[in-house]
Order: sequence, then C-alpha cells, then structure tokens
Amino acid sequence: MLRAVGEDAVLRYALYICEQGIQKTKDTAQISSWTLLIDLEGLNLRHLWAPARIAMRRFTEVMEQNYPETLGVVLIVQAPRLFPLAWTLVKSFINENTRRKCLVYGGNDYLEEDGIHSYIHREDIPDFLGGPCPCNIECHGLVPREEYTRSTEDVLEKEAGLQSLYKNCTLKRGEIHEVQVEADVDGVITWDFDCVLGELQFTVSHRTFSQPQCNSSLAGLVEMAGITYSTTPSPTDSYTDKIVEDSTICSYLEGDSVQGSYYVSKPGTYVLSWGNATPPATLSSKSTFLYSIEMIEPKDYVGSVSSLTSSFSNLSSAGSSWNTSSVASWNSMVSR
Repeated sequence: MLRAVGEDAVLRYALYICEQGIQKTKDTAQISSWTLLIDLEGLNLRHLWAPARIAMRRFTEVMEQNYPETLGVVLIVQAPRLFPLAWTLVKSFINENTRRKCLVYGGNDYLEEDGIHSYIHREDIPDFLGGPCPCNIECHGLVPREEYTRSTEDVLEKEAGLQSLYKNCTLKRGEIHEVQVEADVDGVITWDFDCVLGELQFTVSHRTFSQPQCNSSLAGLVEMAGITYSTTPSPTDSYTDKIVEDSTICSYLEGDSVQGSYYVSKPGTYVLSWGNATPPATLSSKSTFLYSIEMIEPKDYVGSVSSLTSSFSNLSSAGSSWNTSSVASWNSMVSR
C-alpha cells in the first residue's frame, strides 16, 4: 500500500476510518472505546522493511495524539513465531499505556475459551477467523504494479523520511554493483530494491577471505555506497564467493519491486550483487535501480533463534534462475 498510493494517502484513510467511527458512535452513550482486531496471518520479515516501520511510527504518533482515549483493546491474532522480532522493532514508538492494551494470540489460540469472543460478540467475529459475520474484503496479496498511482522516484522525492534510506545506481551493460555487509550469527540481512530501467540479476553470497577480515566490532556494518565493477570481478587468492544456501541468481524486469531477507547462520562478510542483464538487442544498454539494505542484529530482537528461523515461509522468487538445477527458496518477494 505504501508503494501503491504513498504514506500520506494511507494515513488519510486511517484518519477517515477513525472519524467515521466517532460519527457513528457519538449518539450512543454506551460506546466509549473501540476494539481493534489485527490479523497477522502471513506476517514475514519482508513486511518489516524500514519504510514500513517509519510509516508505522508516524501513524502511531498521529493516532495517540488525536485519539488518545478511543482505543479500548487491541486483539492481535494468528501471531507467527516471528512476532517477538516484529514486536521488538515496533514497540519502542508505542507508548506504555497503548502497549498494555495489546493481547496477542498465536496460532488458533484466539478460538479458545478465553479468546477473542471475550471481547467481541460471537456473531460479530469475521468469517475469515471462523465466525459468522461475513467480510467482503479480499484479504492478503500484493497490490498489482499497474495499480500504483505514484512511481518509486516520486515517492522518494516527496517523502523526505525515505530519501536517506535509498541509493540510486546505474549500470552499463556488463557492470556489477556490490554491497558488503558484516554479519554475526543470528543476524538478519534485509533488502529492498526497485528495477527502474532495464533488467537486473541479483544474488547474495558469503565471502571468505584468505586472511580473517571480520571481527565483532564490524558486525552490523553495511557499506551502502557499494562498489561498481566494469566487468565481473576475476577470482583472486584473497577471497572466494559462495552463493548462500537456498539462494540462486535471479533476474528481474523493469518495474519489479523486490523485498527480501536472509537469516545469518554463519558469521562473516556477505555480498549483495546486482548485474546489468539488459538484452543486447534492447535500445537502452543501461540498468537503473534504487536499493536499501538493513542489518538487523541479534541484540535488536528477542525470542529464540528457532522461532525466528521457523517463521520463514520459503517464498520463491519470481525471477528466473541462471542455475536451473536449484530452486530459490530464500525469503524474497517480487511485485510486478
């Protein structure tokens, strides 16, 4: 939704819902607060990209300032094992009073005796949660690219909070752009990029140096500026690159928007690489893309590592693979 209509439009719609609620209940003395029901089915690391967290911080601040006493209870249902990480990343900008109103139900716990029907009449529980109340809203799914009302460049130009998060890169045919990330075990590397012009090939590799290069003081470092090579770097004795497990080299087309993540099971240097894959017959020989990379360190989240790894949904990338014998099962999603 942020990419489709922009942050301001989403906020205005949220405010519209709040104002509609006030109008509908102002003549009913028995209603003094609202119950907010949040269904987290399908929550994944790609939903926790930095622009979404920035937008959520703004939405929360506006709601708390303008509707401080309207929220009665927040019912969070179908929370996945990823929830401890998600909660740690967002709770810092939710005030203590609001946090105390949140109740979290994992799996089907919301159907138990002390579940959501303790706060919502059974006849009002929506059908997508097993209740009798029909809901005509189609749930989940990506907004089709053709429905976007604003280009990525326009979003970045008009929303200052996002400008510092993204880098712009243009590659000539044959050029490679690399970004190095220093990571500790249990960290999570996340990426977000838009193919603005031409075609791209993208992969994530673990780089092993002949002499140790990484130490604990460098963990979490992301060299966002990156390095562009005129041709694919030749193998040297100083380091070797190995594509990470459950990954492959994938191709993306002009207009693709990609968000993904990788759970770090082995410490060291990781390299995110983009290459110009524009066909020779194409009029333009350049590829242009916008990208943002973030390293979520283990200290930034709570919960067991087993909970984090088991939350991955193994979403296959929509890009075509160079290596037809392997399947891309890393956590990456492309919208077209």
